[in-house]
Amino acid sequence: MTRTIAIMQPTFLPWTGYFALMGEVDAFVFLDDVQFSKQSWQSRNRILGPNGTVILSLPVERKPAKPMIRDVRIANLPVKDDLLKRAGGCLGKAPFWSLAEGLLAEALDQAAEGLAATNIAFIRSMSETLGICPELHRSSELGIPPDEKSLRLLSICRSLGADRYLSPVGSADYLSQANPFSEDGIRLRFQTFTPLPYAQGKSEFVSHLSALDALARIGPEALAGLIRAGTGRARRLEDLNEVPQ
Repeated sequence: MTRTIAIMQPTFLPWTGYFALMGEVDAFVFLDDVQFSKQSWQSRNRILGPNGTVILSLPVERKPAKPMIRDVRIANLPVKDDLLKRAGGCLGKAPFWSLAEGLLAEALDQAAEGLAATNIAFIRSMSETLGICPELHRSSELGIPPDEKSLRLLSICRSLGADRYLSPVGSADYLSQANPFSEDGIRLRFQTFTPLPYAQGKSEFVSHLSALDALARIGPEALAGLIRAGTGRARRLEDLNEVPQ
């Protein structure tokens, strides 16, 4: 039996493609022992407001200067009321806002535990709400020593008994240059996912928003159906030119 694993950083309120990746694997690893980047989606994401996209973000402590994701602390606690108010101002009239608000509030209750704990709490609750329930692991708890990026992914797969690694397409550039999977018996495949439109109350669909936006507007059943419908056949590295970018 094939055992498929995916590995991703624990981002803040991820987009639907993140949950699509989770839905295709047996085990999902939160890569929380790599360096935090303030320019990434690790502490911010977008929803749609009355006048366009709105950034929801978690303020983080400035020290240490270059922390691992697992060590990032959230600044200006408590942040729950402010973020719920900001999100509610955009989504408060959506049909399923009460459900979405509850998931967000529960995650923000973890803010004192740090960024990774907060993000993982939301991702776990959202995935369960959507009926997506792979094994969940944190890389920092697997006892794997530091290594070159692609070799570390391979080590994580080995530690969890994977024979297939499913990667987001965005990792193709560096894995095409250094692909240790090709000689290790673990098949490397890349996710194919197309975000499908849902009702946003706007004339033109805005893609790649946080899944919180879609959950509030169309609910868990419809969102789970959109994720399934947008998920295509995983591709080999050599076949990526066929995948819509």
